[in-house]
Amino acid sequence: MEKRGTRYQLIVDDSDGQNPQAALISDYPIISPAWSPDGTRLAYVSFEKKKPIIYIRPLNSPMPFVLANFKGSNSAPTWSPDGRRLAITLTKDGQSQLYLINADGSGVRRLASSAGIDTEPVFSPDGAWIYFTSDRGGSPQIYKIPSEGGNVQRVTFEGSYNVSPRISPDGKTLVYVARNDGAFQITVQDLATQQTQVLTDSTRDESPSFAPDGRTILYASEIGGRGVLATVSIDGRVRQRLSSAKVGDVREPAWGPLAR
Repeated sequence: MEKRGTRYQLIVDDSDGQNPQAALISDYPIISPAWSPDGTRLAYVSFEKKKPIIYIRPLNSPMPFVLANFKGSNSAPTWSPDGRRLAITLTKDGQSQLYLINADGSGVRRLASSAGIDTEPVFSPDGAWIYFTSDRGGSPQIYKIPSEGGNVQRVTFEGSYNVSPRISPDGKTLVYVARNDGAFQITVQDLATQQTQVLTDSTRDESPSFAPDGRTILYASEIGGRGVLATVSIDGRVRQRLSSAKVGDVREPAWGPLAR
């Protein structure tokens, strides 16, 4: 998402940051873009109706359709690996909680119940689990739940603030944003050993997204109060800034799937 002046644009460009094209232009914020697994649809949240509503935009159509417009907030869409449904966050029954919904907007059902805030869901590559952020334990941490519902398991234990989970395409690595001494940094965790590694050394990193090959992580950072895009290799050795000085304030990147 890019903001220029008072206009918001959902931009699609090449993996090196070149050839940007506006998929959507609005006078209102556009957030949480999520690619369908086949790369033909984009789910996103728009505030054009003065509240957060989830839309799906088929790339071969100029018209999006409403996926979720329930009472309260509709946010954080993420696709199942088969593209048939999405996990979303709704406040229609109180605090932010997780729900499943079919890709045509039908069949919404609650996935989990919590006295805290549950949000930012993401499916594991095999579709068996949904990872999410919750403060049910007192501070924001990453948890997982079977995608059909069941017992919730905590995943992150280091530090007091871990949010925005994403799972590598091979299902072996978790990337998230950790707060360390007041700095928000991209961090990876080996899901088998629970070993963690901080990949970035800046202070305002957010919205990590794996490349389809799992070797590189795209994320948003902030320089001089303006959002920029950058990448880091999964071992932290190679970092690259993508955004040029010509673009506006860029936030919330999402790496698209490989073309089929």
